[in-house]
Amino acid sequence: MEFTEEQQNYINKLITDEKEKWVNDELEPIKAQVKELEQYRPKIKSDQEKALEQKEIELWQKEKNLILKENGLHEFADFFVATNIKQLNRDIEKLNKILEVKKFNNSYVPDGHKGKTDSYTQAKKNNDTFGMVKALFSK
Repeated sequence: MEFTEEQQNYINKLITDEKEKWVNDELEPIKAQVKELEQYRPKIKSDQEKALEQKEIELWQKEKNLILKENGLHEFADFFVATNIKQLNRDIEKLNKILEVKKFNNSYVPDGHKGKTDSYTQAKKNNDTFGMVKALFSK
């Protein structure tokens, strides 16, 4: 099918008009939205920045281990996930309180001492001579 030059120009004009309409109505808002969202994209870090961050992490681990060692808690280093000294000190205080309570609860409590009395002592306390004699012979 052959078009005349006038028809071809008209078709080209319609295509151009529709393309411009599509660019203005569809493409431009999307481009504006992409440009707006690009500000939230994380910055690409250079190798120097990555190395610096790694050194900071290593330094914090060393500092954390030193603080825990000073407080006698270096065995618990894996359980502390603090990211700064203030938080680490709070966690150390909490753990020390827990360990104090556990230490107190696990301390030695003697059995058979003053808390318990035998039947002879009870009978003597009540001035029960028959009970005292009975307790002596039952042993």
